[in-house]
Amino acid sequence: MQTLTGRTCVFSGASGGDGVAAAKALCQAGMNVVVMTHQMAQAASLVEEIQKLGYPGRCMAMQDGEAQTPPVPDEDVYRQIYETLGSIDVVISNTGGDGFEDSIDTVDTDTLQKEVGHLLGGSYSMLKCALPYLRKSGSPRVIFMTSVEGARGGKLESFTNAVAKGAVLSLAKNSAARLASEGITVNCIQKGAITRINGAIVDPRWKDTTTMLPYIPMNRMGTPEDLAAAICFLASEESAYVTGTVLDVSGGLSLV
Repeated sequence: MQTLTGRTCVFSGASGGDGVAAAKALCQAGMNVVVMTHQMAQAASLVEEIQKLGYPGRCMAMQDGEAQTPPVPDEDVYRQIYETLGSIDVVISNTGGDGFEDSIDTVDTDTLQKEVGHLLGGSYSMLKCALPYLRKSGSPRVIFMTSVEGARGGKLESFTNAVAKGAVLSLAKNSAARLASEGITVNCIQKGAITRINGAIVDPRWKDTTTMLPYIPMNRMGTPEDLAAAICFLASEESAYVTGTVLDVSGGLSLV
């Protein structure tokens, strides 16, 4: 049993890629989902689809403050969400990297800092803006995303993306330790190779699924539904005593 009904989630990285299934699953379980995005057209399409499915949870799309015209502080965006839906109980940062191929030899410092700013800075900004409202929630949850290489090192993904996701993992663990006394759980999902619903590769570094299978003990690629199930658990009221953990959703890729 996972209790999600009547609560509100702010979810970045849900309008496309592997986050779509999670947004649908949360709404199906009765959670209100606010898709935080720069891609409003794509997000609007998801909102419309969820509305047509008739799920009990409400779905709406909001632009990041800096993407609005004129730009507004992100704090104002979160205040608007709180005033509209009555709570902010869960924050999920599923923002991905650009996926370009690079190496220690070719990447420059500016590019590395940009990727860290995008993934680490974006995750921290969501937590900071939501924190006043999480403190009012009866079951506050924060979920960040890392990757197998971000958590343990490796050469299967781009250098900058792995370094940035490693920083996100550090953010999750430090935040979990600092917020545990307030009942706010902070956890991280360690993703492996996740496909889209239609079987296409989300991550461009894995252009051919067959090249990845020898590295995955389960001998299959992960699906968005695999990720959605993990997200729903960590977002639920039942995960109250789970914090500072890294939930591995990689089919055993992290063991190889």
